[in-house]
Amino acid sequence: MKLLTFPGQGTSISISILKAIIRNKSREFQTILSQNGKESNDLLQYIFQNPSSPGSIAVCSNLFYQLYQILSNPSDPQDQAPKDMTKIDAPDKKDNEQCYLLGHSLGELTCLSVNSLFSLKDLFDIANFRNKLMVTSTEKYLVAHNINRSNKFEMWALSSPRATDLPQEVQKLLNSPNLLSSSQNTISVANANSVKQCVVTGLVDDLESLRTELNLRFPRLRITELTNPYNIPFHNSTVLRPVQEPLYDYIWDILKKNGTHTLMELNHPIIANLDGNISYYIHHALDRFVKCSSRTVQFTMCYDTINSGTPVEIDKSICFGPGNVIYNLIRRNCPQVDTIEYTSLATIDAYHKAAEENKD
Repeated sequence: MKLLTFPGQGTSISISILKAIIRNKSREFQTILSQNGKESNDLLQYIFQNPSSPGSIAVCSNLFYQLYQILSNPSDPQDQAPKDMTKIDAPDKKDNEQCYLLGHSLGELTCLSVNSLFSLKDLFDIANFRNKLMVTSTEKYLVAHNINRSNKFEMWALSSPRATDLPQEVQKLLNSPNLLSSSQNTISVANANSVKQCVVTGLVDDLESLRTELNLRFPRLRITELTNPYNIPFHNSTVLRPVQEPLYDYIWDILKKNGTHTLMELNHPIIANLDGNISYYIHHALDRFVKCSSRTVQFTMCYDTINSGTPVEIDKSICFGPGNVIYNLIRRNCPQVDTIEYTSLATIDAYHKAAEENKD
């Protein structure tokens, strides 16, 4: 069974790489753009101007998937690129047994789009609306707690080669009543990316007060300060819990507009960031995505699901761009899976060349 993966918001798009793919696969991209409605060209131009936007990243990863579909079925490209996605049809059940999906944070929204629940423009709008909700929720938190709005939320990637379960150990540290004062409860584990790597978010002053203790607790700890242009404490329930209801309602209204709100089963099951469980039904997948927008991304639990071999054995993972972060995570944490990078012209051509040779 194949696993298809999609990146999250921390992956900026390399415009030079994207343009090289579009130039080389111009016929395929013409098909993709023509069948995704008249707004798809505008979306592509937006991506070129705003490569770090959440809407850009979500749409770009969906375009990688559509290109993969066309190149994997060259004899019938019209069937593989979505039809005019301004008119959503019921998901095609013929592919239901072929793959599972996994997205990292925002990438889980791309998983929903791959299930033909909404258009490319809808995907763009939902991703940006989600981001806007997070910005608003963060600003309201700062005002409500009389925190100077110049005080920034930061994201730190923590890695320790000697840790046995770094996300869990950091969480225990954060839960220690003797360590953190009440002013330091803005710190949260945002991403449990592996047993040796996690991301924490919090106000910069709170994080800095924790730096010494982190280095004492975890030998050879490396702290990398990540860029955070929107000043959002991602996956921090203390700050972002209020985004859940309006985000769910916004997506549900789009499903109603498209007539997909009455559908039950997903075409492609999704391994959820929330708890590593597999969503087979649309309402479960939507609920888990929305909840995880303000809770920890439990990617280590997703590895457990993949590595368990149940309910199906996943033996191949195709990791779509932009970027290769998810490719590296799957490669390192799911050693029995043949992990394939699908992020550049070279890796795309290499994959399809190998696929053709294997057919022969």
